[in-house]
Amino acid sequence: MAHFPRFKYGVFLLGAITFLGSCAAASGPADRQDSVDRVADDVQVQDELVQEDIAAEGAIALNPDSNPDKLKPVTKAPSVASQPVSTDSGQVLFSCHTAEDKLIALYDRDTVIKYVFGPEEQPELVLDVPREEASTFQWQGIGRYENYSISIPNKDTAYIVSWARDRLDINQPAEAGVSVEIDGEYITTVDCVSDIIHNMIGVDLSPTQL
Repeated sequence: MAHFPRFKYGVFLLGAITFLGSCAAASGPADRQDSVDRVADDVQVQDELVQEDIAAEGAIALNPDSNPDKLKPVTKAPSVASQPVSTDSGQVLFSCHTAEDKLIALYDRDTVIKYVFGPEEQPELVLDVPREEASTFQWQGIGRYENYSISIPNKDTAYIVSWARDRLDINQPAEAGVSVEIDGEYITTVDCVSDIIHNMIGVDLSPTQL
């Protein structure tokens, strides 16, 4: 789409006038008339194209989301699957790998939510938490940051698996990982760096008490 149609149209008319002048100096009456007719046809076509550009730019001004050049944020950071995935452990609610190639995963096993952390071959921590004890935070569709999380309790410790993205910054990748709290106090966060699978949207769990 032309973003400066009036400028382009002006340049075209200037060229057309220059062309007609050269024809007038170098040709006879019949040739000059043919040249005038051709240029007039080209001017009409250019005018129609300019009007289409102006109308399209007006529509974009009224509705910026209709601009095909303005890409909406992509939820990959660096790779994300958003479709339900099932394994022998149950439906995958969340999965990723850390910088140390450790697995962070949540599985929905109907009556329990399974949390796994550590090397895939020999995890450091595996928790099967009754479904009613786990909880979730779901983005309410308001605000710049879209985020979801599932909290897994283990005595006085909580493992909060989360995924979030900045909806207004298309260059900022989504962030995901697990945060650890003890007695409600934040301790640390382990970030995801690859192979992110995020299926926490709409999960049937109690709301996390903030």
